[in-house]
Amino acid sequence: MIQPYQPEIRFSDVDAYGIVHNATYIVYMEQARIHWWRQAVRQERWDWSQIGVLVAHHNIDYVQPVKLGDPLEIACQIAEVGDKSMDVHYKMTCEGRPIATAKTVLVCFDHAQKRTVSVPQAWREAIAEAER
Repeated sequence: MIQPYQPEIRFSDVDAYGIVHNATYIVYMEQARIHWWRQAVRQERWDWSQIGVLVAHHNIDYVQPVKLGDPLEIACQIAEVGDKSMDVHYKMTCEGRPIATAKTVLVCFDHAQKRTVSVPQAWREAIAEAER
């Protein structure tokens, strides 16, 4: 089972209103994806300089604010795998109350050849196993 990511809410994450700035959620989402990936693929080191991903799209729906010191949890799920892309869905909660939902579309990219590529079969298998 994939454990949710629990970011530390830092003072620098908070805006003048005392809540986590909306742009900071994108950083949290990135960290949550990496956290999810390490558990799913079970590799601490992945050579992203070979085949990696590019962010094609982000969508965030904010429900309630998060404040400094709040225990935020971010659960990820790979909701759909296409030929070259993957949709990552996020559910953010704080002590059981909904904070935000979000989606990121990732596109697989071969950095050496500078072109998009199909999602590697090993990734597909790891995603299928993790999502069971």
